[in-house]
Amino acid sequence: MSVKKFFILLFIVSLSIFLHIKCKSIIREESLTKQEKTTQTYTQKSHIPSISIENNFSNEENFIMLTSLITSILSFFGFIISTYYSMRGHKRDEELFNLQKEKQRIEMEKLQEEIKALQRGEF
Repeated sequence: MSVKKFFILLFIVSLSIFLHIKCKSIIREESLTKQEKTTQTYTQKSHIPSISIENNFSNEENFIMLTSLITSILSFFGFIISTYYSMRGHKRDEELFNLQKEKQRIEMEKLQEEIKALQRGEF
């Protein structure tokens, strides 16, 4: 697996985890808001206090969300940097190939001149 593929895969995975947790927390907040509204309406009518016993994992979710966001940002920069060095390497390889091609062309011209000189009888 190339470095670029690794970084893009890491970026996709970490960003999807971030978005999943973010959407999950937004949905949870909306449902809590709806529950609070219905609870307030119910408590106003009957004057019975309500107690929420729902577990709140916001600290763990925030940590995971922050970690996945940092991972996605770092993997994005890793992808950009690896792409840059890859393009630079391809450019260098292309320049070397062009130099070798030019060297071979010059050698071929020399060989052709020698062949012509031998055909004319000159040494």
